[in-house]
Amino acid sequence: MQDEAAITVNGTRLTDSESRVIRLAMASFADILANEIVLKNDGIALTDQYRTDVALVRALIDGRAQRSQ
Repeated sequence: MQDEAAITVNGTRLTDSESRVIRLAMASFADILANEIVLKNDGIALTDQYRTDVALVRALIDGRAQRSQ
């Protein structure tokens, strides 16, 4: 079993189970975006920005990227 990322939300560290939920939700959202579903807010396409953000968060969760605080 994969060790889950240490995720903290508003100062509370999530359990491995809770972190797994976040990881799987990000993977699911990435799959939705991969299928070219365009999300719009006031006529502005957000899909590309979401793809960029999801890729970064997934890399952080998977330990493939680091960001300084």
